[in-house]
Amino acid sequence: MSLLSLERVSKAYKVSAGLFRTKSFFALQNVNLRMERGELLALVGESGSGKTTLGKLILRLEKPTEGRVLFEGKDIWSYRREYTRLVSAVFQDPSSSLNPRMTVREILEEPLRVHGVKNREEKILFALREAGLGEEFLERRPLQLSGGQKQRVAIARAMLLDPKLLVADEPTASLDASLRRDILDLFLKMKAKGVSVLLITHDVRSVQYCADRVAVLYRGRLLEWGTKEQVLKNPLHPYTRYLIQNVPAEHPSQRKSPEITDTPFYSEAVCPFYHLCQERREECLSQLREVYIDGRLVSCNIY
Repeated sequence: MSLLSLERVSKAYKVSAGLFRTKSFFALQNVNLRMERGELLALVGESGSGKTTLGKLILRLEKPTEGRVLFEGKDIWSYRREYTRLVSAVFQDPSSSLNPRMTVREILEEPLRVHGVKNREEKILFALREAGLGEEFLERRPLQLSGGQKQRVAIARAMLLDPKLLVADEPTASLDASLRRDILDLFLKMKAKGVSVLLITHDVRSVQYCADRVAVLYRGRLLEWGTKEQVLKNPLHPYTRYLIQNVPAEHPSQRKSPEITDTPFYSEAVCPFYHLCQERREECLSQLREVYIDGRLVSCNIY
């Protein structure tokens, strides 16, 4: 049994379509995905691909419009408060999730107190050390920390309740190359201890560094999923090939997403990459086949 499974998951939002009219915009469409125990799965895609929406569904911040998200074989909405112990999160901007009025000690103590955990001081010190920070940080407030230190505090907090799954949404996007690697090393350390990590990112370099498997999203569709070696060294989907050929620069200030601007969000084609694909077929307008090749998934009609 997989740790996490998404079964035909779709998420739609109502958007304006003119005066007094709305229409459905699908941020995710018919996504099938699974994640195993002790695995680091990278969910990669550009802005607007749906990867953050997928993370929100897993964290129960939103409900799917269609389909199910299963954790250890059970619908995640059948869990009660214990789900927040099983699944934790780290977000792109730690400043938005760390209370500026609280000390690091208070920030780390809060989830332990909510869940009635004993030996809090021992757990706080252990989590802080595991995240690469010393005891001297306990009485500091977020405004006294650097961006990298804030993210380490956020990671320490996420690990306090011994989760089985960590969802990390663009956790290194605002960090430079050296700090980015340090944070990724923390995720690898967690994985070595049996924690599954879902790394949501646009940064192919981070994927190359730490992922076991890679899932590629584009405009709400899962286009390819397989091992890191399969997807990055021998990509099958035309969009995946395009994405990898446009690996961004090393420094955050120089990074640019591939320029894909002339496909409308409300395209009539079922395949979201249809209008830019050099291998498109007429059938791509009306269907998108999911094909398994050597244990990997590709959603493309050319196979």
